[in-house]
Amino acid sequence: MKIVNKIIQMLVVVMLLPIGFTACSDDDETINPGGETEVPAFTLGQESIRVKVGAENKITVDVKEGGGEYDAFILDANIAKAETVNGIVKVEGVANGQTSLIVSDKYNRYRKVPVSVYTTDKLQLSHETFDLVTVLGNGGYEVTSNNPAVTASVDEEGIISMTAVSKKIEFTAIVTVTDCTGLSEDIEVTVTASLDPFTDTELETIMLDNTRRYFYNGSKTDSSYYTYLNQVTSQGKQRYGWDYYSYYWYKLEFKGGKDVGTKEDAVFDYYYYSAGSIVTPVTMRIIKNDGTNIWGIFSYINDEQEKLYTGYFCAPI
Repeated sequence: MKIVNKIIQMLVVVMLLPIGFTACSDDDETINPGGETEVPAFTLGQESIRVKVGAENKITVDVKEGGGEYDAFILDANIAKAETVNGIVKVEGVANGQTSLIVSDKYNRYRKVPVSVYTTDKLQLSHETFDLVTVLGNGGYEVTSNNPAVTASVDEEGIISMTAVSKKIEFTAIVTVTDCTGLSEDIEVTVTASLDPFTDTELETIMLDNTRRYFYNGSKTDSSYYTYLNQVTSQGKQRYGWDYYSYYWYKLEFKGGKDVGTKEDAVFDYYYYSAGSIVTPVTMRIIKNDGTNIWGIFSYINDEQEKLYTGYFCAPI
């Protein structure tokens, strides 16, 4: 019977809501049945209701004026519930989320109030500076960033993931976390560029392979039918790389010999039809010399793109 009564109640509401909401007009306030008694306006004191989950946290609805014999119900009973005792309307939070309260009086006038239900009064972040950030809040999380170089996402468990595009100069972004009840907190994210072209794991992988090869920006550039270079230039620089009939080439020149360490005055000279011409100073280091081969890495920053470009090679001494 409870289920049948609920269905009937909802059907009645669907039919009456258009009447109730249009009843906010001036005609609504001057209803005078039988011409005997002037009907008071129907006014609620709250434009919205926030209620914490739990029977002990019920909120009383402020009915400023009305015709009496008030009744009330919640559109989504999974979020909240309403009761009327001795003419007083109260709302109890059931679960986090948002719904609406409908209040009626004896003249079949209806008023609708948004209801937000929550479990905590404060949205708490496990960190206010970013490492791994999780949220303690009411669920239904959203995140926004005030800087397009930093993007963020959050899952329903409250785990926040962030990605950032670094620039030459350190910068700060503000990531704002909001839950389903409107609570929000800010995370200050500082982004600092790393000028290390390769991680320790990547360096180990590079040094495990002793085949001759020349990489630039993640791609292998050489082929067996190219002429490999291993020369000393007229300026006394070491030159490694390859040349293809002077149509295309990859030349890395540096001072300081072939022993392990950072090299001075290093220049990368590269020409290929898909990349165009590149001639730029680079930071260069020999990372391994086993007496047969050497392994070298280099990098440079494109100022216009604020992007780090990298390369490496392995070649016979």
